[in-house]
Amino acid sequence: MAEKLEDIPDSFLCCICLDLLYKPIVLSCGHMSCFWCVHKSMNCLRESHCPICRHPYNHFPTICEMLHFLLLKMYPITYKRREEQILAEEKAIGYFSPQFDFSACGSNANQEHNPLKDTEHPSITSLESTSVSDSCFSSQQVPNGNFKMVSITDVQCTACKQLLFRPVVLNCGHGYCEACIMASVDKGLKCQMCQFLHPTTSPKVCLELDCFLERQFPKEYASRRDVVQLKQACMEIENQTDLPKEEHLQQGATPAELKIHFSVGCDYCGMYPIVGDRYQCKDCVEKIGFDLCGDCYNTRSKRPGRFNQQHTPQHRLERVKSSNFRHVLLRLVSDQFEDVSVGFTDYEDPSEVSENESPTSTLSPETHESTRNSSDTSVIQTESADDQNETESRS
Repeated sequence: MAEKLEDIPDSFLCCICLDLLYKPIVLSCGHMSCFWCVHKSMNCLRESHCPICRHPYNHFPTICEMLHFLLLKMYPITYKRREEQILAEEKAIGYFSPQFDFSACGSNANQEHNPLKDTEHPSITSLESTSVSDSCFSSQQVPNGNFKMVSITDVQCTACKQLLFRPVVLNCGHGYCEACIMASVDKGLKCQMCQFLHPTTSPKVCLELDCFLERQFPKEYASRRDVVQLKQACMEIENQTDLPKEEHLQQGATPAELKIHFSVGCDYCGMYPIVGDRYQCKDCVEKIGFDLCGDCYNTRSKRPGRFNQQHTPQHRLERVKSSNFRHVLLRLVSDQFEDVSVGFTDYEDPSEVSENESPTSTLSPETHESTRNSSDTSVIQTESADDQNETESRS
């Protein structure tokens, strides 16, 4: 009954599960969804698309801790209910989302948070004992949305340390003002907090968060608007500059030419599926495993895994070959995609055919019979035409 008193606006409802956003992720288009909702909706074979605007993306973003703690502070009862619900689902499947220190919810969530610096990773037992209301909120708080408790320090830009104006969230989960991030877009979008390079194109403004900030802090927001607009007047680069496309996503390349690791994502940058080299950890014991793309492996990043894995720099990483495209498609055809065209199922990887051997035909006996009958019909028609021409020439 108490949860019904929390009036949650549509802007903070996930577009997939239609519930309060839990461990929110901001896509490059600016739309928000829950961590698991985004992961389950991603395409394991090719680029994924936003469920709202269909904007394509190739990377699974990191949870935005700023939004996570903001929602936690405003809707404690509903967020606790969501926490218990998701934790039960995670235990059932054996996969776990990243865990955060709830005692830090009163501080700036855009500050660096590195779980590897903690004394130990939270276990399942500690997850059960973690209570949102116990660790972050007192009994004096009212349940119908704690908007008065939200301060500017909860929604500060990572760069200028002021109230976010037209906020954008990078793939690493850190939030910036659009003007602050656009100032360095020509040099490559690298997060000033974690030094992680943002992939592909520049992110769009998170409009839902922007509207909330304008309503919550009207005077401060108006002041920020005046300052930023003066700077933007001479720049005029609102969302028009794109970063160079990734080299391994070659235009016109066939799946056989690209090294695609279907259904496997990078646990650092979030690339899904991994394109190019893939490295798998041989020491991580989690059911979901731990994988890195070639770029993240070469940079030796120390970021935590996407699914709360206890990976350490001392673990062994082994290079894994990509799956054969034809075999993957055949398996998916039999399980899920019954309407896939014959052209896909007939695909033969040239690497599997020897130099002096012709590709083996995969046509069924019925198809061969149909082809043979079609050829016989063509021969009969040709012979009839020849007889007719011979008769006309004699006459």
